[in-house]
Amino acid sequence: MSTPSRQHVPLALSLLGGVLAAQTLLCAGPARAADPVPGSDELPLRYEGPGVTDPQAPDGRLPYSPGVQNIQVYRASRKHSPSFRTAEGCTVGYTYTHHQDIACWKGRLYVAWAMGLKDEDVPPTQIMFASSSDGLTWSGPKNLFPPEMGWSLRFYFYRASSDRLLVFALGPYQTKTLSEKTKRTLLVRELKADESLGEVYTLINPEANHPPSFERCPDAGFVAACKEAYACRPLLEQQDYGVFLGDRRISWHDSANWPGGKILGRDNYWSFGKAFCFFHRADGALVGLCKLGIVTQSRDEGQTWSKPVVASGLDVGGAKEWVQRTPDGRYVMIYPPKKGVRFPMAITTSGDGISFRDMRLLHGEVPPQRYQGLHKDVGPQYLRGVAEWAGDAPTLDPSAIWVVYSVTKEDIWVSRVPVPLLIETREPANDTFENVKPGLRVPGWNTYSPIWAPVRVVQEAAAQNRCLELADREPVDYARAVRTFPKSGAVTVSFRLSAAQTDRGRLEIELLGENGTRPVRLALNDKGQVQAVNGQSAADIGAYTGGQWSAFTLKVKDGRFTLSRDGKELLKEAAFAEPSATVCALSFRTGEHRDKVAGEAKADLPNTEEPVHEIVYHLDDVKSVTP
Repeated sequence: MSTPSRQHVPLALSLLGGVLAAQTLLCAGPARAADPVPGSDELPLRYEGPGVTDPQAPDGRLPYSPGVQNIQVYRASRKHSPSFRTAEGCTVGYTYTHHQDIACWKGRLYVAWAMGLKDEDVPPTQIMFASSSDGLTWSGPKNLFPPEMGWSLRFYFYRASSDRLLVFALGPYQTKTLSEKTKRTLLVRELKADESLGEVYTLINPEANHPPSFERCPDAGFVAACKEAYACRPLLEQQDYGVFLGDRRISWHDSANWPGGKILGRDNYWSFGKAFCFFHRADGALVGLCKLGIVTQSRDEGQTWSKPVVASGLDVGGAKEWVQRTPDGRYVMIYPPKKGVRFPMAITTSGDGISFRDMRLLHGEVPPQRYQGLHKDVGPQYLRGVAEWAGDAPTLDPSAIWVVYSVTKEDIWVSRVPVPLLIETREPANDTFENVKPGLRVPGWNTYSPIWAPVRVVQEAAAQNRCLELADREPVDYARAVRTFPKSGAVTVSFRLSAAQTDRGRLEIELLGENGTRPVRLALNDKGQVQAVNGQSAADIGAYTGGQWSAFTLKVKDGRFTLSRDGKELLKEAAFAEPSATVCALSFRTGEHRDKVAGEAKADLPNTEEPVHEIVYHLDDVKSVTP
């Protein structure tokens, strides 16, 4: 069969690649004779720089990547999520939600994921999908394949050169659990622009009682698209150990090709070839990165591959890593940067796709796990961006990239990451929201927005005013909004704030410092009081009135802060709650700070399936001024 169309993978500019490679070598200085050359087979990819500061903290105490928005797409629930009818006709709620992928096509984002009743890789299963025109507001989930016909994969999408979008699922077989090494049959169908779905066929390894081979489809265009997908080795190589490729898979899956017959990895299961992502570097090399940070590269579009090595500087484990080129021609690598756990989700950047630097926080929230289940690691994990063959991502929004992931194998989230990626905020905050369209898009802010606790711009009903709203009816999580500003040891931060209620809820307000410190801490509590922390002591410093705006000002200098409300000084030169030479962000959160991550649930948490009484806070006129 013919090789896949090259329009699915950007052609590298060899001249640019040469310049970038030369710049990399010049920046690195003269190499010692024993040092591998960056970009060579011995050093295809590396991370240079510090990692997490606190391995126990949900955010690792990493600095924020400015302007990233985290949006919940799907919240698992036995009762309130859509129920799904099994092949036997029973209606059930599924609480295991994982194995996700993302595509962009014809101006819409598509997310697909696998669902199980409660445990990983234990049937019955469903493959679901949802779509969005802006990545912020998502449709309800629908079956991508008939109930219990399709099972989980590492990938679900392929956009053919004819602009048809194919979707995939693992074919069912008789077993009580799934094993990556025994996954064999690949199903395929077409997802159309109106979100209707074509007939189901078998792309690879048709067996008795499975759908017919794609070659029997009367639609010649569909058959051609399937042949193209079949020929795309990186697409199929994403499945663990290249199981769908047979003798076309990367030769390093065969232990006979390794010295001593030992494949690189921890054991026979955790070894080379799990959960690959592929991308083209600026110098034209096709690079494959899989779990455990193992990397290989090809100079002939995947016909032959270099001996796999562990990428230099990557502190990773069993979670996935993702690398892709951004619309501005740079590269990002996204992954949980700690062995043994799957939090936080961090992002690093590169100009050449070889040397990555400047680790920043992408998603640092880990709510309690609501449902007990088998192999349900906590944290944001199995992240994926839009692969080179998975659509036409710039048609949606060339000023951002999108990443999909599950949180604690229960909920599906996406992150909108601005492009060009900012390492730090250079301009002061000056946000009135008057020119921002109402909705979940909040330019310049980092938002954490569960379905039941959205962060959004709203138009006040009683006034001609737009403001930021944090509304929360989530029983085990919260809404959060963070505004970064230039790092400084002396700054004045001001904002207006209104609470819709005084008898319930909690809004925590913090100035954040380097390494995730929280030197300035305020709160509106459920007794109508404003609280502040002075050194290590918390005290009420005044009442607040529901539905009434108040103007707050925080002046920070020399490790102390002065707080005023509506022009009246409430605290003068109060001590920081913890040392911090500088401050760099203002945070609002509708719940208490989580400094540690709870482990996997031993039993289902009670009272998580009904939303609680809503609390609402409005925020406006946020400014930072540096002397």
